[in-house]
Order: sequence, then C-alpha cells, then structure tokens
Amino acid sequence: MASLAAAQRRRRRVVRSVAHLDILGDTPLTRHVVTLSAAILVVGLLGEIYLVVTHGWGMGVGAWMAVYVAATVAALPVHELVHAAAFLLLGRGRVCIRFGYETGMLYTRAEGNPLTRGRFVAVLLAPSVLVTGALVLVGVLVAGPALAWALAWTHLSGCAGDLAMVVRIARTPGCTHVRDTDTGVELLANDGDGDGA
Repeated sequence: MASLAAAQRRRRRVVRSVAHLDILGDTPLTRHVVTLSAAILVVGLLGEIYLVVTHGWGMGVGAWMAVYVAATVAALPVHELVHAAAFLLLGRGRVCIRFGYETGMLYTRAEGNPLTRGRFVAVLLAPSVLVTGALVLVGVLVAGPALAWALAWTHLSGCAGDLAMVVRIARTPGCTHVRDTDTGVELLANDGDGDGA
C-alpha cells in the first residue's frame, strides 16, 4: 500500500524550469564570478602579507613556493573528483559523471536525474570545504600559518564559480531541484509535493 501511494505522488509531481545559470555564457554571472574571485585574492593577499610578517615563511622561500605551486596544481583535479564523489553519493548513483575543460576551467558534469536544491548545494560546496580544509592541514604541517592561508585563499578564489552558483540557487524563488547541464545548471520548481530540502 505504501509503495502504491509513493507511485501516485511521483505521478502527480510536475517539474518546471524557473531559471538557467550559464556559467560560461551568462555575462553578468561571469562578471560576478570574476569579481568574487578577485575579491578573495585581494583579501587573501593582504592576509598573506600579515602572516609572513608576523610568523615568517616557516621554511626557505624557494621550498615554500615549490610546495605552494605543487599543492595548488594538485588541488585542481582533486577539486573535480570531490564534486564527482558528491554527485555520486548524493545522486544515489543515478548520475553519469563526465569531466571536461573549457574556457580555462576544469569541470565535472553529472548527467541524470536532478538533485534537490539542498543536495546540489552540498555538491557545489563539497570541494570548498573538503579540499580547502585538506590544503590548510598540509600548509600547517609543512610550513605553518602563512602557507596554510595561501593555499586556502588560492583554492577558494578558484571556487568562486561554485560559490556564485550557490548564491544564485539560494536566491531563486521556488527552486526545489537543480539539474546539471552542458553550460551550467537548470533550476527547477517542483509544483507537486516535496519541499526541495
């Protein structure tokens, strides 16, 4: 009886598109991403100057730079792998993961069923939290707070597209679900039952 009721609820569900966020072609959104990234870089640089002056490099400058560059470059594919893992986990395996590179950006795409708004936001934020946390740990263990801070703000500036999409998703009235697309995401409203959590 319970499965019959669930099937009837699924049939009543009507989903409509309420917005499309084109991360590559939407000029205002792209400007917002660039501005956010630049702001994070400026704040990060100011914090970096303070930490280097007050705490020093924590190791030789050449070694510090080598670790910084290596960790920053290594974080790029790891960031996308974390998105993929989050898509698979939160999409309950009903997604097909694709990776790509376009216009200076690596990306992860999940083809399949849309996710609830909350789950999609979690997918977008996962690398910002997990990869940045791992980079801070590496920085602290290898050289101290100056390297930890540098790795964190550099990575977060690269997360600007994810962060901008989170803000737009949260500010879109009626958005209950999000579907990944070739150029960004489609925001959907579930006009049937369900709360989008």
